[in-house]
Amino acid sequence: MKGIVFHFGRKDRSIRLPGSGGSLSLRSLFSHYGIPAFLITLFLMGLAVGAAGSRGMSAAAAERLDFLFVTNIAARGAMSGFGIFLSCFVPYFLFILLVFLFAFSAWGFVTIPMLSAFRGFSVGLSSAVVFAAYGMSGIGFFILIILPGTVMFLFSFFRYSRECLRLSVRYARLTVFGTEKTPSLHTDIRAFLRKSIFAFVFSGACSVVDLLLWVLFADKFHFY
Repeated sequence: MKGIVFHFGRKDRSIRLPGSGGSLSLRSLFSHYGIPAFLITLFLMGLAVGAAGSRGMSAAAAERLDFLFVTNIAARGAMSGFGIFLSCFVPYFLFILLVFLFAFSAWGFVTIPMLSAFRGFSVGLSSAVVFAAYGMSGIGFFILIILPGTVMFLFSFFRYSRECLRLSVRYARLTVFGTEKTPSLHTDIRAFLRKSIFAFVFSGACSVVDLLLWVLFADKFHFY
């Protein structure tokens, strides 16, 4: 009979899924699904805080944050195509760069989740500012032009953050907690660097998507 079978032992705790020929350990399940779920939860919490925090923000303060996330659509509309691409790419690049750097830190397992929450804060704040400033036009603009590239980036960001978190935990176990006695990071770092290259390239691809949507549809909206 097929079903879910739990094996509880001293050294192995596994789950056999329905119709599966093998089993997955609880640690493996958490590594694959628990960490991304944790990061997404922090992102959603940051999203709610950012949306709520935008109420007391002045227009001048929002414009100063425009280099991190879209808050002034009219100003970006006056840029060249390359300027729009850079304005979209810089926030993506900064977040990927930060999680990359924290991956090589023993305390990255603390700071990387904070970055996920801050990314949610930035999306919530920018969307709320745009909605408040431009009304229905801002909502349509955000959904049609900003949201697709943002969702693409977040998919890559959570997957990459999981890898960064794993590497940071390895460093913490080696340097702070001393629970890992035989370091073998060389192969893991090489694999991580390959994934990092993909993450940076994919950030550029998300920016290209933003640029194309902006060029195709931005003139359908009028912001004054």
